[in-house]
Amino acid sequence: MGDINIMTENEVINKIYGYLKNQNEHIIMENMTNESVSLFWENISVLYKAGVLQNNKAVKRFCDKLRIRTGYDRDQCLQGLSEMVFWLYAIKNSYTYEMDKKLKNQENTDIDIQLLKYGYKFNIEIKTPKQVKEDDDKVLGVNIPFRSFKNKDTQKTYIDKLEKEVFPQIINKPDGMYTGYNISKINDNKVIEYLRSCQTKFNYEANSINVLVISVSSQQMQDYWGYIYNPFTGIFTEDFKNSFYDKSGKDVKHNDFDSVDVIYLTNIVEGHIRKIEGFDPWKLENYCGIFCINPFSVRTKDKKDIEVYEKLLNILPNDTVLFEKEHDQANQRGKEMNISVDPIFMQEYISEHYPKLI
Repeated sequence: MGDINIMTENEVINKIYGYLKNQNEHIIMENMTNESVSLFWENISVLYKAGVLQNNKAVKRFCDKLRIRTGYDRDQCLQGLSEMVFWLYAIKNSYTYEMDKKLKNQENTDIDIQLLKYGYKFNIEIKTPKQVKEDDDKVLGVNIPFRSFKNKDTQKTYIDKLEKEVFPQIINKPDGMYTGYNISKINDNKVIEYLRSCQTKFNYEANSINVLVISVSSQQMQDYWGYIYNPFTGIFTEDFKNSFYDKSGKDVKHNDFDSVDVIYLTNIVEGHIRKIEGFDPWKLENYCGIFCINPFSVRTKDKKDIEVYEKLLNILPNDTVLFEKEHDQANQRGKEMNISVDPIFMQEYISEHYPKLI
């Protein structure tokens, strides 16, 4: 019975603090400013008053999600923090919501949160890709934004050539600026994995919309946007066909994730992986958020409940309209100069509109 007895707010705070003080490497202890830590406790109070944290069982579940109570895992913690930001947004905006909502009659298929507003259901599943800590300054970071060749062997040939002919010349320079290099992994398969996972959780239902949230750092925003829209193998483009294969060697097709209507790409992670003075990392509206509509979803292709997309623009804070407008303008300038702006535009956009998050 002890797990379901109602706790006081002070008991909840003391319980969480008791777990947290033993986690010296925890992001909340390591990277938060004094201001943001103070805001964390204020938001624990918000969650308590909303009924999210009112008994021992709920507190343990919360602490496990943020990896406060059990063995610390940085990536799983960032996943939990991203979910927490959405809970707080729903509560503070007085939305009707349900956490861990099951949409299908299957085991382990619940979504992270469902919002109810305007007579519509907004089904949201949140994913946070693995974060790599910054390399040593002496290590040259090499980023390949997306795969440009449908044949991975062809791409590997070009990368091998860079490793043999270009990188050694940089590493072996007399100035000794770099002692080695690290090529970042292309994570487009991770996006496909998320989409296919959502396919097992989402279903088509009138007056609803299914949203996959991908929460990343500001630096990763450009890459993940490129995975979705790059002109060679972009997941939400026609060029995606015959570009990806599952572990069994079967061609991955758009209808493998046609229940996912939208990807909401956001840099929530950035607000938690480093100290940012004068910034509230617990507010969803403080982050850059871009809606990427899946043109191959059942809802989009059949033009069913299209008005729900308009509602979505008002439900979650987002930069979609402004981003697309400025991207079109930048593309036009690029065409006039015969250059592509896509590889750098996202970083420029965040730098201009979210300077603290760059």
